[in-house]
Amino acid sequence: MAKALARREPVRLSYRDGQIMVTPEDQDIFFISAEKATEACRDAVKTDERIAVFKTRFLLPLHDWCIKHSDRVAACYLPRPAGHIQAFVVTVSHRFDFGLAEEVADLERELARAGWRVGVSQLPAAEDRSLATFFNPEGALEVYAQRGSTSDQGRAEPQLPEVDSN
Repeated sequence: MAKALARREPVRLSYRDGQIMVTPEDQDIFFISAEKATEACRDAVKTDERIAVFKTRFLLPLHDWCIKHSDRVAACYLPRPAGHIQAFVVTVSHRFDFGLAEEVADLERELARAGWRVGVSQLPAAEDRSLATFFNPEGALEVYAQRGSTSDQGRAEPQLPEVDSN
């Protein structure tokens, strides 16, 4: 068996009548290679599934919440996660919106109940450069931005990535 694993030439597969044939002496190497290949495929499928779930069960509900509260929400950002997801909701007011605070907390609880490790913070209206005090805007996702808000000036309306409904 150790001799088979030390072998340097590729395992040659034979195909006969729609079947893959592996010689008995190549079985060990074949199983190791096949397992690694299926892990890679499985990881790719899991990644695609995770991204689809993130889009449909996190980004879309967060975006919908922002639209529902658009009279008080100017923008929403997700910086690159460091351990957990942190969402920053920027209000239209230059002061902390105590009335919105309870609804932000409800949003955070709802996302947590859905299985997301997330913190949602409210930030008063500020210029883009001031936002960098709270998070690194490089690589952050802009989940929502009102037309005419500071974060939206000079940019087209933000679009969420398309989600396959299947």
